[in-house]
Amino acid sequence: MNIFIKKIGVMFFVSLFLFFPKNTFSEVVCSIDLEGKTDSELEISLQKCEQEIAEQEKLLQEKQKESVNIERDIDILGYKINKTKSDIRAKEIKITQLKGGIEEKKETIGQLNKRAERTLSSISGLIKKTNELDSFSSVEALLSQESISEFFVDFDNFNVLKDDLKDNLEAIRQIKGETMTAQQKLEEQEQKERALKIAQEEEKRKTEVYKKENEKLLSLNRQQEQEYKNTIAEKERIKNEIRNRIFRTVGGIEMTFAEALRLIQPYENIIGVESALVLAVLTQESAIDGVIGSNLGRCTYNQTARNASGTVMSNSQKESFLAIVGELGLNANTVPVSCPIYADGAYGGAMGPSQFMPNTWWDVGTGYGYKKRVAKVLGIDKPSPFVNLDAFVGTASYLSDAREMCSGPKGFDSQFDIWSCSAAKYYAGLGAKNSTLSKHMTSKWSYGYKVAERAQSFQKDIDTLDL
Repeated sequence: MNIFIKKIGVMFFVSLFLFFPKNTFSEVVCSIDLEGKTDSELEISLQKCEQEIAEQEKLLQEKQKESVNIERDIDILGYKINKTKSDIRAKEIKITQLKGGIEEKKETIGQLNKRAERTLSSISGLIKKTNELDSFSSVEALLSQESISEFFVDFDNFNVLKDDLKDNLEAIRQIKGETMTAQQKLEEQEQKERALKIAQEEEKRKTEVYKKENEKLLSLNRQQEQEYKNTIAEKERIKNEIRNRIFRTVGGIEMTFAEALRLIQPYENIIGVESALVLAVLTQESAIDGVIGSNLGRCTYNQTARNASGTVMSNSQKESFLAIVGELGLNANTVPVSCPIYADGAYGGAMGPSQFMPNTWWDVGTGYGYKKRVAKVLGIDKPSPFVNLDAFVGTASYLSDAREMCSGPKGFDSQFDIWSCSAAKYYAGLGAKNSTLSKHMTSKWSYGYKVAERAQSFQKDIDTLDL
């Protein structure tokens, strides 16, 4: 009797194994409490997460090679869900590590500022004493009650004071340099943290998309297998349609949607801006009544125009423009730039697919601009606003700054509002606020609102391609 029961038990489990799809899913084991963990402990946890991500990716690739059926696609979604969970946890660990570094940098900056204050105080005292001795004439020295020897002691002290003043001035320069370096590193770390947080939210959103799709598949049965295969074929047709759709940038460059997405998607996690928003800003189709992009890239910088400078490009932009094209070995007189849109402003002069103004790309007067940011992200020496990838990364970097200004303590909550605000600042300038910002983001006909709508549409397309 016992033997019979055991045989039935074995047959039952075997039948279960054969009937249900083989599922090698495993729960995320890199999920540990991060509170109070040392850097080395966090690093070990991060390695576990990255190992899990690699394992799920391998299983996913293997499963995708199999012929299409419901069980296979349920497995694929399961692997994707587990992979995104591990991705989210890995980002949590990286954020925790960055926070420690940020606090350390803030402390360093605080110490450097205190050193600067002490040095400035010393300089103030030295200048006061120097002025006192410097204004003391030789006649006054002879008429004073002090002996000649005492006067020369003071004179020697005066030389010492001047040397001290020189040393202190040198010290303040050094402290300023150290503070600027520390500040730059802090800003970079804070940007990385923001990028990771945004990427983390994106991974969470993807997980929800995968789960909903998974629930649909689980509700199907064997009899619906052929119907499902027909649905898959239709999905593939839609995906190809999305991939091959023509994407036209504001600078007039044409490519397929798939090509445009491939350019910017790898940098989502680095810069912290969704590809959907970047592409929505870049596409000519998101322009206000087709104005943006309608006559861009058809003028030259020195061409005659109706404005104070008398040329397409403002005089204030020309120095930077000539430096940019000179560095790239281009002919300034033939390089195409945007024409003025008089309904929107007196000047043109924007460059390339993303329509960067010269001073925004590289202000030679201050040495600042998105050129440096793009160079760092891409690891190149001379990024060009006329190259698609460089321009796309520049746009994403600009939107990252705009997003930070839109999502502060008093910022917007919904993704749509943050996208609309970021786009409005891209259009009107990072300093846009109050009525100016509202003008370009709240009306359904405003630039920011239309870009946000377009970004939502692009996000649906991207999600479709990812399924």
